[in-house]
Amino acid sequence: MKLSFKDNKFRILMIADTQESRKVSADTLALINASLDEAKPDMVVFSGDQIWGKRNFKGDKNEVERVLRELTQPVSDRNIPFAVCFGNHDRQVGLTNEEQFEIYKKFPCFIGETTPEIDGVGNFCYEIKDGDETKFLLYLIDSHSSLKIGYDNVHENQIEWYRKTRDSFEEKNGAPVASVVIQHIPVCEVFELLTQVRRTKRGAVRGFRTHDGEYFILNKDRVNEGGFMKESPADPQENSGEFSAFCEKGEVKGLYFGHDHNNSFNGDINGIDVGYTQGAGFNVYGPGKDRGTRVIDLFTDGTLKTFDLRYKDVVGKKVKSKLKYAIMQLCPTNMFDALTRTAKFFAAVAAILVIALIIMMFTK
Repeated sequence: MKLSFKDNKFRILMIADTQESRKVSADTLALINASLDEAKPDMVVFSGDQIWGKRNFKGDKNEVERVLRELTQPVSDRNIPFAVCFGNHDRQVGLTNEEQFEIYKKFPCFIGETTPEIDGVGNFCYEIKDGDETKFLLYLIDSHSSLKIGYDNVHENQIEWYRKTRDSFEEKNGAPVASVVIQHIPVCEVFELLTQVRRTKRGAVRGFRTHDGEYFILNKDRVNEGGFMKESPADPQENSGEFSAFCEKGEVKGLYFGHDHNNSFNGDINGIDVGYTQGAGFNVYGPGKDRGTRVIDLFTDGTLKTFDLRYKDVVGKKVKSKLKYAIMQLCPTNMFDALTRTAKFFAAVAAILVIALIIMMFTK
């Protein structure tokens, strides 16, 4: 399918981290439907972790297909082309990403393709044209999955594929073609949009793994007004140089990812607008009714603009699954958060027992 500008604009709706189980949340679908009606996009990108949980699916291909079809149905019903990235949770359902990609191919309006000679699934460069002229490129990149400790990074052969693709379009068009990149896991450079602070600073979030023991807040001078960060970026364990490659010729205008459900912000790093899209799913932890989607507007002059659409604004202040919503608001964001909360709980219990013991000793 040809992707084309309309009145000098092409609109992408990015949907991150729906992370659905066997029963798709009515609130997730309400957010997707409302976002589609509000944005009226020319294309939709599901940016990874569409589904999760081996216990939920147990490798049942029919169940995976049923849930993915239900999740993408609002897009198909509106006859909007869509593509997908994969995240670190998709494969946990017991089907490989390759097998899931074949399922997506059955769905109406799915235009996803993959580049077989490089690592990962769903790596592809989509041309967006004004007439016969390619005015923008959209790269979808597989950022892979979890390692034994932490997260993988985009691999060297993927970065070389990006360079060759970029250079071939430059040669064909006589100049670098403006581009935007969407993937699941962030780049390490996202920390440049943050300010390291003391633990006691209001709103500080604690880093972990490569940033263990450090605390951060958003640098308000560098990110969009209204952006928020409620958990530390979970960046790769190793910086593979992906972002540096995107900076080489200045044609990459935006880089967007999901992965950390509680974050939605964007800001300039070395001429590239870099940002998070918050989670859209209500069957998993998230930023309350600030769950949302991201609109990315591309223009024929090579510029872009972006903003998020939040549940509370496009759907309303009420949710259908109130109990599930309340439970998910209490869930830890990751294993590190869970262990930290557990340690704090037992420390609090121990302190109470010590105080009780002291009171008993002095009241005998």
